[in-house]
Amino acid sequence: MIRIGIDTGGTFTDFVFLENNKLSTLKLPSTPKNPALAILQGLELYAGKDFELVHGTTVSTNAFLQKKMAGCAFLCTKGFEHILYIGRQNRTHLFSLEARKPSPIVPLSLCFGIDERTLKDGTVRQEPSRAEIETLARKLKEKKIEAVGILFLHSYKNPQNEQFTAKILREQGFHVTASHEILPEYREYERAVVTILNSALKPVISGYVDNLQKALRGKKLYIIQSNGGVLSPARIVKEPIHTIISGPAGGVIAAQRIAGLKDYENLITLDMGGTSTDVSVIKAGEITLSRQGTVEHLPLRLPMIDIATVGAGGGSIARIDRGGVLQVGPESAGADPGPACYGKSNLPTVSDAFVVTGVVRPEMFLGGKIKIFPAGSRAAIEKIAAKIGRNIYETAEGIIRVSISAMERALRSVTLEKGEDPRYYTLMPFGGAGGLVAAMLAEKLGIQRILAPPGQGVFSALGMLVADFKKELYRSFLRMHRPGIRQELEKVFAEMSTAAEAILTEEGFAKKDVQVLKFLEIRYKGQSYELVVPFSADFIAAFHQKHRRLYSYTLKDDNCEIVNLRVLALGKTAGLRLEKKEITLGEAQVLSREKVYFNGRFRQFSIYRREDLKPGNCFQGPAIVAADDSTLIVSEKFSAEVDEYENILLTC
Repeated sequence: MIRIGIDTGGTFTDFVFLENNKLSTLKLPSTPKNPALAILQGLELYAGKDFELVHGTTVSTNAFLQKKMAGCAFLCTKGFEHILYIGRQNRTHLFSLEARKPSPIVPLSLCFGIDERTLKDGTVRQEPSRAEIETLARKLKEKKIEAVGILFLHSYKNPQNEQFTAKILREQGFHVTASHEILPEYREYERAVVTILNSALKPVISGYVDNLQKALRGKKLYIIQSNGGVLSPARIVKEPIHTIISGPAGGVIAAQRIAGLKDYENLITLDMGGTSTDVSVIKAGEITLSRQGTVEHLPLRLPMIDIATVGAGGGSIARIDRGGVLQVGPESAGADPGPACYGKSNLPTVSDAFVVTGVVRPEMFLGGKIKIFPAGSRAAIEKIAAKIGRNIYETAEGIIRVSISAMERALRSVTLEKGEDPRYYTLMPFGGAGGLVAAMLAEKLGIQRILAPPGQGVFSALGMLVADFKKELYRSFLRMHRPGIRQELEKVFAEMSTAAEAILTEEGFAKKDVQVLKFLEIRYKGQSYELVVPFSADFIAAFHQKHRRLYSYTLKDDNCEIVNLRVLALGKTAGLRLEKKEITLGEAQVLSREKVYFNGRFRQFSIYRREDLKPGNCFQGPAIVAADDSTLIVSEKFSAEVDEYENILLTC
């Protein structure tokens, strides 16, 4: 069976093909108006063969960011229609005199209160009226609403009223998400946000997946989730909110697998593409997960890889703002029209800046498969240079430095701001442009080691091939810890485990091949947030220990409140076996020596072709390594060596 990993990005669509344990790659310009077109173009060589596809998609992300989701109504318990407007008291601009609250995702005119009530113990005091719901359904059809999100008070305890309402609306043809189906936990605002986004994304992702499946003509298709696990389209269509950061997750998974071969346990990943840069931390070999994520201003209490994103990529557009200051991004030239060097626009981008400085070699760009036009880059950058009174090379380097500053802030947010010292981490760059900025970022943060894997430009697609199947279930518990509570926990965990196992059984796994992990979210009484600990014989002691490590104090056992229970079902994939190559000691073969504008002046750089480098080859910066899918800068402070897995290790 041929397995294919595909990562659809804003600028390029990346492919990794695995056939008989041999890897091959492909990179094509994305087709933003219809992302499936680029996918089908890349699959033409395998049209007559049997294959399965693992896909990371930005369709959900783009639909949300561009506000192109389906029209959605919000149904809630009567009297709580303003919940989306009230939100939380968090203030992102604490000292601003002109701070404006972002618009909610559903206008107040589409927020409807239903006359129903469930008490906090799960007792149904009042059932909703069928007549009221059917009347509302007619109104929604008149307003051309496609999707409905339902959130009733305490439905996590007893979903009876939500189930009744959802059944009627589905009979009327609406895309419906009831909150107990997607996030059966207390905290109404967070539950409402997830519920509405899931409903509004259903028609979008459903149409995309349907079109893709028809074009694939029966081939197996799997989609990667934000938590780094894959599931079938049938499940993803029901819960599209789990794909909100689908694409970036693949790169972090691949980084974990590749770094594990060399026992690099502490890793900072740097995924720089054409539109954005995503950074994450792998600590002690484990990917950092979070349930406190946000998309724009909205909280997402869903399991996802902890990734910080900035709008700084190769296609980020440079401009001069009203104050005469050079700005870069977050707007991107994307795949169409693309940077000025693509020959379709005069937009000055980060990629154009690297072309002007001489780092990106036109004859070696994407292995020469795509022609670029340096004259276009120079013309675009010259316009910026004239406005700020600098020469073209200083301006190009200024654009690069501004974009790097944004990436540095993102790196600090996942390391220093969380108590982690980046000097004790290895930086792993990937994405088409990650290797261009890695050395400069490492110098700023004091990072001593950079691990540049092969296939950097298609690395996220590789991660999709090695990702495991995952399904996570949650349930509110809300009990104080007391003697004998373990039996009650075991009973609930058994029910949740059975449900999670059943989902992976539907995905094709035998029950014996499914691993189930159990977790509790615990806090001290009166606290607002919880800590996650594994369910074990001494889970309370583990909570105390974790709390002391983070906050330097603990309280007594009877102050512990068990808030939520979580179950994670895992189905392992076959993975990827990488063979060690024979080490050949010696200097790497230099292709040429070229003048490059770097750090304020022209310097002589050695140019290497990545496919010419052999395990054991070593060389000293300043140098440029050009591959078919990416470019790596080795600054003068670093020396480089190729290891037995064809990674390039840069050491300061």
